[in-house]
Amino acid sequence: MSNISARELVIFTAKKIITMDDTLPEATAVAVSEGKVLAVGTLDDMAVWTQDRQVRIDRSFEDQVLMPGLIDNHIHPFLGALLLPMVILAPEAWRGADGQLRPEVRDPERYKERLLQEFKARDPSKPWFITWGYQPDLHGRYDREMLDALFPDTPVILWQRSFHETYLNTAAINQLGLQAQDWQDHPQIDWKRGHFFETGFKPILMGLLPYFLRPEWYGEGLKQMVALMRMGGITTAGDMLFGAISPDYELAALHKALPEGASPLRVVNVFDLRSFSNRASGAELGPPDQAIAFDLGLEAIEKMWADGPQGHVWFARGIKLFADGAIFSQLMKMRWPGYLDGHEGEWLMTPEILKAGVLEAFKRDWTVHVHVNGDGGMEAVLDALKEAQRQSPRFDHRFHVHHVGYHAQAQTSQLAALGAHASVNPYYLHALGDDYAQVGLGPERATQLVRCGSMVREGMRVSLHSDFMMAPAEPLTLAWCAASRQTRTGKVMSPSERLTLQQALRAVTIDAAWALRLDEEIGSISVGKRADFAVLDADPFERGVDGLLDVRVMATIFEGQVHANPHPSPSSLAASRAASHVASTASAQAAPSAVEASSAKRWRLVGGNCNGISDRCDLVRTWSQWLHKALIASSVPPSVLKNG
Repeated sequence: MSNISARELVIFTAKKIITMDDTLPEATAVAVSEGKVLAVGTLDDMAVWTQDRQVRIDRSFEDQVLMPGLIDNHIHPFLGALLLPMVILAPEAWRGADGQLRPEVRDPERYKERLLQEFKARDPSKPWFITWGYQPDLHGRYDREMLDALFPDTPVILWQRSFHETYLNTAAINQLGLQAQDWQDHPQIDWKRGHFFETGFKPILMGLLPYFLRPEWYGEGLKQMVALMRMGGITTAGDMLFGAISPDYELAALHKALPEGASPLRVVNVFDLRSFSNRASGAELGPPDQAIAFDLGLEAIEKMWADGPQGHVWFARGIKLFADGAIFSQLMKMRWPGYLDGHEGEWLMTPEILKAGVLEAFKRDWTVHVHVNGDGGMEAVLDALKEAQRQSPRFDHRFHVHHVGYHAQAQTSQLAALGAHASVNPYYLHALGDDYAQVGLGPERATQLVRCGSMVREGMRVSLHSDFMMAPAEPLTLAWCAASRQTRTGKVMSPSERLTLQQALRAVTIDAAWALRLDEEIGSISVGKRADFAVLDADPFERGVDGLLDVRVMATIFEGQVHANPHPSPSSLAASRAASHVASTASAQAAPSAVEASSAKRWRLVGGNCNGISDRCDLVRTWSQWLHKALIASSVPPSVLKNG
């Protein structure tokens, strides 16, 4: 038995401690030893633990508020690592790892001005100038000729906001070694305009991968990703697609970014069952109805999971599957009457394949997480879960649906009856509600995106995630989205579907931990749990929902170690909302139907053919397969990341 009294005891005091533990919801002092919570209450309550101990009272936060370390249980570190080193010029404001807000750019004049400014300020020793966030309908139409006129010598790429498209100048095409005879007849390449999109985008990404996979890019991008999560108050992040590229490569990169003793957070990996299964069977990523050897994939996953936590990289006993397409490209599968133009969306896994994966995972006692966006996709998910419960009935299975763009009210009741729960992206409504009311779904369904309130009323646990970079890695921002249901124009949609502030904060703390089966370790400030805290400059309950975007994360405390936030800032939406208010006021004076007019041209629907070489539905999975192939042939082995 260890000598507990010999251990150092640190007591943190605060103006208020929000514990998210219903039995003791508030406190003013918390004692920490060996990285765990020893006691919670008042400073006087700590006295019984101080005898014969080395005690340090930390009063640094006496004027601030502590709450449990925030949790984003669905995030993709590899995608952030690839994109964050790019220059961000996007329709929304994005905060960088340096704490500076990259302001939104929503008109052609401002976009060109910022593009030239960023080019002038670039590091000339770097061979590429690559921007992310380009949206032609807002920023103006750029093509190869225009880019050549602006940038005749430096390779330049404008990466589209949707991730699916790029625009290149001649210098960039030459740098990649692309030849007209090889690519000019490709149906999704406009060679003359330098436009590479959907499957035509593959030679661009594959050509850039040796550059992207260097530690100077990928390692730096992952470092920025960790910094952004830390700034958002995140102490635990769930990688909801672990192993999609290469387990060894991903682990090496994570260990380098999260060194023991110095890391401000942990990553909990949820296994991508399709990728593990394909590797185990030697199969390629195929069409949605391609059979998958889920049994072989789970055997490979079991071996890795049995190794247990590796420092600040943990493994959840959970696997990830997919139902339908993405909401941003309007390819989520919709039941009758479909979309306004008559299309219905696409499958990522057909109902039969999805059901096979759910059944195999259920039989082996794994927690199942399913990407699903439309009510058609949800129908397939419900059918699979019903059959799994019939064949292998389980209590506390914690089956989770993820994203949950639009589903019918009756499906909420069915999910609850089957014991399912949800991790949702509430940013969908904020970013898409106005536009989808006009294009795609129509007003009724658009206002009912992300039905958080109904799910909670039916007894489901609801957590919130960013799916970064689909939304900012800022849990308090996500909580505001779920509790306010305000769109970008300030309209409140379906207020009955709002979460209360208490529910929204649970959704980024204890309920987010519960989704990962880590509620005994993290998610609340309770005795025996990891001493993970977020330090806030104000009490969210005093500020209320309207003031939540202005609350700043001043520091995080991870397993008892303080990590000051070098750039405490309000939500990235706070500045964006202010700018949008000014812009919308001016726009309203000039054209009352501005939303309708812009929406009609903003969304270019992406046609069918998901997965395989013509996947247009889920970029994350497509990229991961390309990356995996590139790693096999790459001269950049995982050891480079360990040693670099």
